[in-house]
Amino acid sequence: MTDSTQQVDTHDEAEIKSVILDYVEALDGRDFDRIASVFTDTAELENTFEAYIPGADAFTGVLARGAHAIAESVGGLMGRIDATQHFLGAMWFDLTDDGVRTRTQVIAHHHRGGGHYHTGGTYTDYFVRTKDGWRIRRRELHTVWTTGDASVVSGA
Repeated sequence: MTDSTQQVDTHDEAEIKSVILDYVEALDGRDFDRIASVFTDTAELENTFEAYIPGADAFTGVLARGAHAIAESVGGLMGRIDATQHFLGAMWFDLTDDGVRTRTQVIAHHHRGGGHYHTGGTYTDYFVRTKDGWRIRRRELHTVWTTGDASVVSGA
């Protein structure tokens, strides 16, 4: 069980923030191969959407397992969009039995042609320390709101 009196030290917190920022920079910079570098080889990426969001079922569930499969999945989805911009908000850090769990607020803007699809939610990341530093072993993206045309992302 996690000791709630312990906190993530400032060095680890800075490194973990850097990994989260690397992901967003790679995503918005369209460097989809680089996305794999923030995940472990056995990582899992899962999306969930609030039930009221139309078409949410198409994006809900485990999208990919493994760093390179995650990069391919995200690249396949985001590669058909002309531009994205992800804004990160508050971040929370909690020690776990095998690493650190973070929760990060995110607002994402997606644009294709004249259309847009904006979303807001939370990344919940489970970090483990590897020989290459902190990496994400599991990411859960929970989307709580959207606005715009979902076909911008779905390609429909």
